[in-house]
Amino acid sequence: MVSSKVSFDHAAQLIIDAAVDPTKWSLAMDTLAQYSRSTGAVIFPVKGRAPETPHSASLGEGLENYFRDGWHLRDERNRGLPLIARKGIFVDQDFATPHELATSDYYRGFLSRFGLNWSAVVGFSGAEDEWCLVFERGDKQGFFDQREQDDLVRFVGPLKQAAALARSLSYANAAGALDAYQLIGCASFLVDDLGRVVRHNQEAQELLGDGLDLKQGLLKCSNAADGLALASLIASQRSSISLAGATEQVAVVRRKTKRPLVFKAVRLTGPLGALFSANVILLVSDLEKRAAPTPIDTLVKSLGLTVTEASLVAKLAQDIPLMRAAELMNITFETARTHLKRILSKTQTRRQQELLMLVQRLRP
Repeated sequence: MVSSKVSFDHAAQLIIDAAVDPTKWSLAMDTLAQYSRSTGAVIFPVKGRAPETPHSASLGEGLENYFRDGWHLRDERNRGLPLIARKGIFVDQDFATPHELATSDYYRGFLSRFGLNWSAVVGFSGAEDEWCLVFERGDKQGFFDQREQDDLVRFVGPLKQAAALARSLSYANAAGALDAYQLIGCASFLVDDLGRVVRHNQEAQELLGDGLDLKQGLLKCSNAADGLALASLIASQRSSISLAGATEQVAVVRRKTKRPLVFKAVRLTGPLGALFSANVILLVSDLEKRAAPTPIDTLVKSLGLTVTEASLVAKLAQDIPLMRAAELMNITFETARTHLKRILSKTQTRRQQELLMLVQRLRP
């Protein structure tokens, strides 16, 4: 073992525990750093770099600069990634010459400022993605020798178990969210980190076939421009790095015989959702579909209306004209107008449109 202070089994178990309880990721990374006599440890996806991925507290400032100054786009250690397939681990001296390590702007201009000149990168893969556990050292600790590399590569097993477990839990949570959206009548699609739909609810199923189709797990639009907009929306949420202050994005999918569909995306964030499964839920608003009517008893209790007044409001909220609403209620048009005036007074609204906007706020 690399260190006598922490056992391999203890460090490995913390990785598994963190997959179930994301609050333990920081402890797991600190323990791995202690085990390997490193300054710190961090987990990165091979494709993209994610600021929110688990890391030792000691690496916080360095990682902030890594992303802020764009070093994640020119990380020279990417040159060592092909070596993972052969031996599961690589170190800096596997791909860089001593001269490069001593003079490189990346190693000496950036990493040396934070005491992170030497690294050992352990690669592991999940069902459909690849990850790296990076151990960081400075000149004080020195490079990782072959004996240490042979020991650290043993973490591939626990890391794979953690990835599979976290992905399974993340999918279960996301599937539960789709069921919840179904209960409130909201169409939704669950999209995985490759942009494929892995599940959708019944409300979403009913939208397929008119301008929108699902083929081999991918959403397809009959309008090419709409398809690009939808793909861009998904990609913006799947991106590892989110832009602070970015405005909410939507994608509009036009249909031949009906009003358009409006897509919004919700990314499942946090170590559990984003680390091993960058799932995105697409929420769809069907402009053709009327919202479910607000229950009569809700209108009575919240607005202080009589049952008759609440019944009239419910019909108006369903875009039924006042004259037609009067006929359905077996009252005269003048009586309906009298009820409406009384309703406006009780709700402190001046016009029917203002009243309907108030009623709309009662819906979930």
